[in-house]
Amino acid sequence: MKTATSTLLFLLFMAPQTMAQTGELKACRTISDDAQRLACYDRIGLSEDTANSDQPEPQAAPTNNHFPALLADLNEPNLYLSYGRLDFLGDDFNAFLFGAGIRQSVKDFRWSDDHSLTFNVYGQIRSQFDVDELDTRNNRGGALINTDFTIGGELVQSLDTWNWRFSYSHRSTHLGDEFIIDNPNYLTDRLNLSYEVVRWTAHKPLGNWDIYGGLGFITRSEPGNLAKDMWQLGWQWQGALWHNLKPVWAVDLHSWGAYDSAININTRLGVEIQQWTQTPFQVLLEYQDGHSPYGQFYTEDLTFMGLTLLSNWR
Repeated sequence: MKTATSTLLFLLFMAPQTMAQTGELKACRTISDDAQRLACYDRIGLSEDTANSDQPEPQAAPTNNHFPALLADLNEPNLYLSYGRLDFLGDDFNAFLFGAGIRQSVKDFRWSDDHSLTFNVYGQIRSQFDVDELDTRNNRGGALINTDFTIGGELVQSLDTWNWRFSYSHRSTHLGDEFIIDNPNYLTDRLNLSYEVVRWTAHKPLGNWDIYGGLGFITRSEPGNLAKDMWQLGWQWQGALWHNLKPVWAVDLHSWGAYDSAININTRLGVEIQQWTQTPFQVLLEYQDGHSPYGQFYTEDLTFMGLTLLSNWR
């Protein structure tokens, strides 16, 4: 009788705990990321082998989206804030540059154990503000010069020694109201620039270095007489981690037939900080020189030098 009572008390005590653990196990099994799933099992005191003994092996998380974020590429969907001196449209003034974009993985196509293919979507906006106009604006927001909007999709694959991505995107550009007020000639000279472009880019890691290059072709544009061809070349370097700091340097070279064969250069030099935020971010000195990458001003010369905060938050 004592044994039966002890057993009953044990079952009554353990039943809720067992049911809760079963629910936690089910929750852990739904996690696709290997590291997060293991951490979930650790929290309930079980190994992955034990937890999955009666379950089919979960599909591994996608491993092929290893094309790195291009630190100096202005077309990369990321978050950046830049403040510095902008020489543009015959004037030299303090400017604030802003960009916000994100890349999201949608589907991983896995036909074999190796070299699967990932489909991503991405979007980006970027704007330029004349900060010298702060004191003359009622809203104290400065003068918005131009905003570019980009949306697109891409296929990405990592091979044994190199990676590639193939993308198709739409871009449209819009002048700021304050800029038009200050430059009324753009009421008639305004160009509703938009185009779609297909790009293929290859990347190869070499130790602490990354090198990449690519070609682009405009499939449709407004106006319709825009040059079609584009090319890009760049490299970036990451040093050794020291006290959550990592030195970084990146250079991006870009040209478009509409630039009259001129080469745009953008370089960023600084440190990556791997603390305080969930995703590492960079503090960088930035220098741009060449034709404007912003809106309808693609035929205008531009120089920018300033400080940039950058985060690739994908």
